[in-house]
Amino acid sequence: MPPEAESTNRLDRTPPPAPDAARPLVGPTRAALDLQRSLLQRLLAFACLLTLLLLAAHGWQIRQQALADTPDTAAVIQQLLNQDQPRQADVFNRESIRVDLAVLEPLARRLAFCVQVEDLWSRQIGAACVRPAPPRSGAGVLARWLEALHTPADTSVRPLLRAPGVAVGHIHVRPDWHTEASHWLSSMYLVLVGWAALAMLAAVIVRPVRRALRPADQILAAIGRLEGGDTTVRLPAFELDEFRRIANEFNSLAAQLATTRAAERRLATHLLDVREDERHYLARELHDDMGQHLTSLRADAAYLRQSLAASTAHAPLTSVLDSLGETLARMHESIQNIVHRLRPPRLEAFGLIAGLEQLIADCKRMHSGTPSIQFHHQGLFDTLEPTLTIHLYRIVQEGLTNALRHADASQIEIDLQRNGERLSLSIRDDGKGDTAGPAPEGHGRLGIRERASALGGTVEWISAPGRGTQLRVELLAGTRGAT
Repeated sequence: MPPEAESTNRLDRTPPPAPDAARPLVGPTRAALDLQRSLLQRLLAFACLLTLLLLAAHGWQIRQQALADTPDTAAVIQQLLNQDQPRQADVFNRESIRVDLAVLEPLARRLAFCVQVEDLWSRQIGAACVRPAPPRSGAGVLARWLEALHTPADTSVRPLLRAPGVAVGHIHVRPDWHTEASHWLSSMYLVLVGWAALAMLAAVIVRPVRRALRPADQILAAIGRLEGGDTTVRLPAFELDEFRRIANEFNSLAAQLATTRAAERRLATHLLDVREDERHYLARELHDDMGQHLTSLRADAAYLRQSLAASTAHAPLTSVLDSLGETLARMHESIQNIVHRLRPPRLEAFGLIAGLEQLIADCKRMHSGTPSIQFHHQGLFDTLEPTLTIHLYRIVQEGLTNALRHADASQIEIDLQRNGERLSLSIRDDGKGDTAGPAPEGHGRLGIRERASALGGTVEWISAPGRGTQLRVELLAGTRGAT
């Protein structure tokens, strides 16, 4: 049977709550919080934010330090270029100016800068960037960002002089942002070390948290077992005080629930036993009292019929007596059928299997062999307690009656299995099934529910439109109610 075509009604060991009680009085449902994941996410977000802030602060510090060193660097550059000027041109020739920036190369061992020399008419004479080492790969993006922040005020401007102090040009000195960006990238190694330390910190934090939260899975598993009807489940004493208190409350609740359900099952079993006693009483009264009266009436009618048979004048009365005799015979047969249903004779005399076989034979006889009923059984059923035997018989009787009355089936299959201390019953038909969702519970299904609940068992109805209905019952063998 395809899962998507099935409409399933399940019965656990407890009766269903009332419609109003089934609606919990709670507010809107919130998304579940995974504490471990939330802790890791927050730790990661904090680490990322802290890393960005540290890198930004370090970059800003590098920039400010470079700008602070620029005036001193410019003074050194001016001194070197001024000393080189007498060799380059005439002292009084201020138009033909040449500079040799190679004199600045010794500074590259310790300083990084960019220099640009202009004449008095702002024409560029020479430009170069002096750095100790080539820029690192990837430093260009950061260098462009630093250059975008650069302003004319950040450039140190010095005059280019010839002896005796004649200004022939201007020297513009600014930081080499590619080298500064390379220095910033070098600090990324420290960031990687920090991230490694953070990973170790996360492991140190998360591991005890995971260990502390491990009982949550045990609590959820215990709640699932309790929902499934296992009232014997208990939680151990946990290390964490909060979980230990939850475990104590859970164990107390489970014990109270077990006591309550045991009392309910004892009461339900007692009521079913009383019902069976009433059935036996009615069967005895119908058989001993009503049966004797019907037998007497049939004898009287037969005597009158025989007495009037010789007289033709009483022919109309004779036909009435014949009809009365037939009616009394049918009534007597109906009384016998009712007595057999109330107190199956073969069940008490020969056991469960013989009683069920007689029940199936009576159903076939009453319905002229339609539908076909097949009965399969496996296991030893003679050792079952009498109370369990009669209740199991009644469950089959109710299930078979429901199938015959409502299923419109052509075939019914009954399968009864005993595996150790477990009993399983299946009644399947190929009828019309439930065409409009779960079928309402009538007296038949309600009776099956009550008996299975009293015996600590489970009941399940599986039905789909056009695919018939199946009744599944699971019970504990040799169990009378709760123990």
